[in-house]
Amino acid sequence: MIKFLGRGAGFSDEHNGACFGLGKKLILLDCPLVTFNKLKNAGLGAVYNSCVCGNCDAGIYTEGTNVDSSDKFGTAGLEELVIIITHTHSDHIGGLALTIHYATFIWKLHVTVVAPSQEVERDLKYMFDNLDGCDVNTYDLVTAQEYISGNSADQNFWLKAAIPTTHVPSLEGKCFGYALYIEGKNVIYTGDTNTLEPYLAYLDSKYLDSKYLDSKDINAILYTECSAYDTGVHMFVDRLMELETHFKEKNIKVYLMHLDNVEEISKKIQDSCFELAPYCDILM
Repeated sequence: MIKFLGRGAGFSDEHNGACFGLGKKLILLDCPLVTFNKLKNAGLGAVYNSCVCGNCDAGIYTEGTNVDSSDKFGTAGLEELVIIITHTHSDHIGGLALTIHYATFIWKLHVTVVAPSQEVERDLKYMFDNLDGCDVNTYDLVTAQEYISGNSADQNFWLKAAIPTTHVPSLEGKCFGYALYIEGKNVIYTGDTNTLEPYLAYLDSKYLDSKYLDSKDINAILYTECSAYDTGVHMFVDRLMELETHFKEKNIKVYLMHLDNVEEISKKIQDSCFELAPYCDILM
């Protein structure tokens, strides 16, 4: 299931970035600088194996191809790096171009960048071409809809939808979360958001294979940002706590990420159904 290379908010030392492995792909959710640094230092193979260790937070074994991380750069067995972007704040894309460059020259690995919309795609393309000088032959940049359409024949394909949300007024219309399908689970990843309203319908929808729908199993997993401070642009922990009963009734597992004050949030969620998002095992 999803593991985190960093789970801090914009002014923290370790910005929020997550990953999971499927088949011969390593999939990143956003790419802050901390993600690039940890992928480089630990090796892609070690990070991948941390995501498919068989002892994941949802209690379900991942049917992936374990990667031999003994080679110098830890890439043996991986064929592609996929990076999906929620929005373009620097704490979410600060390591993106560096990762493309490093994948090209060191990992010798193809990179696919998935933008949530055409508008965000244009912004990323401008950055790649005019600011970072990324070689157009070293990466693919597509919208989420294009990526989904290209895999529409596979009903179990992991990316289901880009979900527009609200965050800061200056990026109106450019902030998204994602509906994912991982290990038979309906998974929602909010990105930065000040509301959960856009995501509630997806949490109740039926992407799940019937073999997972027994009463002892969780029906969906939500990874949501959480703020100790009520700034109006992030998901305030007190408003999140008001939804606890709803999540319990729907049998939804909730993990908190993009944390601005871990100590204060940990106190607030004590004895609740909420947990802090899990780090990659290599970081423990």
